[in-house]
Amino acid sequence: MVIPAQGRDDKLENMLRVFRHELRLIFRDPKFWIPFVIPPVILAASQGIAVSRYGGQIMEGMEGYMMLLLGCLMAPMGSPLAGDSFAGERERNSLELLQLSPIKPSTLFWGKLLAILPFPVVFSLLAQSAYWLAHPDIPAVSAVASILGALSAVLLTTAFSLMLSLRVKTVRAAAHISLFLIVPLLLLVQMFHEVFLQGLLLPVATLAASVVLCAVSVSLGLRRFVSL
Repeated sequence: MVIPAQGRDDKLENMLRVFRHELRLIFRDPKFWIPFVIPPVILAASQGIAVSRYGGQIMEGMEGYMMLLLGCLMAPMGSPLAGDSFAGERERNSLELLQLSPIKPSTLFWGKLLAILPFPVVFSLLAQSAYWLAHPDIPAVSAVASILGALSAVLLTTAFSLMLSLRVKTVRAAAHISLFLIVPLLLLVQMFHEVFLQGLLLPVATLAASVVLCAVSVSLGLRRFVSL
């Protein structure tokens, strides 16, 4: 079936309208920005203390690990945004009204998702890029592997938080449960960072698997949202 050009234009316009609405809500509430500031500040402070106390010896050869850790710490910080996307609407008793709007549920879903995903992606890339500029001795392979690892973590945590937001009733519940992802992420980084940063094969495979899992989660989430 071929969709008329006018129909495609209306769908895109409605999606952008939802996208802009979600962005206004995010920028209007400063508390959503706090999680994005805390991880780099804590990591920079801990590194500064280590360098001043041990003369930088403890950090020698660990810059790639710190870059990967910083990116993975930023990844779950989009969870509050994902949690508010649907659980927040339900908590404010506006989800039913939203579904009764003339905009199709699928268009609403994609507009909300597109408003969430850029924040953890952009903040993670900015934090890692700044760290790489501050430590230019990090090998390019390790730096690229760190970036790919952070993008994988962003996709997985955002997809999980989105699915969670569709199932729980409050933003607080969605945010608290999704933040438990930080612990397994830290364990994975701690245990496998040396192997992960040695080449690009494992990071690329991890990113590909994350894209597939994210696509499946988004598809299931869309189906659930349409059926609500």
